[in-house]
Amino acid sequence: MLRAAAGALSLSSAYLLTLLVAAAARRPRAAPEAAVAPAFLVLVPAHDEEAGLGSTLAALRALDYAPDRYELLVIADNCTDATADIARDAGATVLVRDDPEHRGKGAAIAWALDRALPTRPDVEAIALVDADCLPSPNLLTAMGSRLAAGAAAVQVAYTVSNPDDSPATALRYAGFALVNVLRPRGKSALGLSCGLFGTGMAFRRDLLARVPWVARSLAEDAEQHLELVDAGAIVAFAPEAQVTSPMPVGGQAVRDQQLRWEGGRVDIVRRWVPRLAVHGVSRRDPQRLHAALEQLVPPQSLSLAAHAALALAAVASRDRTTLRLLAASAGGQVVYVLGGLAVVRAPRSVFLALAAAPALVARKLGIYGRLLSGRGPTAWRRTARDG
Repeated sequence: MLRAAAGALSLSSAYLLTLLVAAAARRPRAAPEAAVAPAFLVLVPAHDEEAGLGSTLAALRALDYAPDRYELLVIADNCTDATADIARDAGATVLVRDDPEHRGKGAAIAWALDRALPTRPDVEAIALVDADCLPSPNLLTAMGSRLAAGAAAVQVAYTVSNPDDSPATALRYAGFALVNVLRPRGKSALGLSCGLFGTGMAFRRDLLARVPWVARSLAEDAEQHLELVDAGAIVAFAPEAQVTSPMPVGGQAVRDQQLRWEGGRVDIVRRWVPRLAVHGVSRRDPQRLHAALEQLVPPQSLSLAAHAALALAAVASRDRTTLRLLAASAGGQVVYVLGGLAVVRAPRSVFLALAAAPALVARKLGIYGRLLSGRGPTAWRRTARDG
């Protein structure tokens, strides 16, 4: 049993090292600019986002894309503040949704698409940007180029904007950089679907007609990505563009955010891995099989805790084979984390914050304890950004 668990961790490390090598070996390139810019509808889901929405809309207004080729549409979802008024004052179209029985970002997106697309026959693509994110000026140019070149869906890099604010934000930057930049670069180099990160993503209209937005879980981005892969679609990665967002600096906001993310992740594994794995094997489809197995790769904090626990058990049982497997796997994890952060050129504060990783592991174990006891979140709640 110990050796099987150690072997599983070794396979996980080997997979991540493969992505690291692929990402480092192939420099990302921008797609050739499209001769005709696709017409975009840019959706901005917003629940009580009056504090930061104005900055997001101003940045979206300033994109280096023909102004007549995109429309900003804010979904004021069950808001109790001035979100809708701020959006209107910024010149955005506003859809007000009042449905407290069906809360959540996924439900809001599906609701807005059902209402907006039938009245906009000229829209060729739909982009999604969260209300607390700032896009790079080339956001739609990067997305539009790849869609025009044949991609059905596109995801840009998604990073943390405030890594220097606290050890918590620095570690969150590290996690985002590895999962939302390095890994999709590696997957893209290997011809695999890069995934969806919840913001900074775009879809061709005909794709959403074929595979409607159905995700409603706490991890609606991962759920929708698996829906797309199971339908035969692949998400392309556009690393030359990005969206950034601040993370809470500490306290209950960090714990609530982590609990929501990990709860969504556990639910995705339970509902999707068996289904996609069966489809991947029966149809001999590497995309489906990869998308299923990737969900089983543990977060770095959980992997670190598992290595430590298994090592203690192996020492107690004097199992040298297991210890050798764990040593190789742990070494691979260190290379992946340090090498990955170097490839994405993480700031110095992020490397220094790795010393606080044991505290993060302890918090994550508490979160998984809550999830296993059935005390996880059942509905989406906005995360406070001020800590």
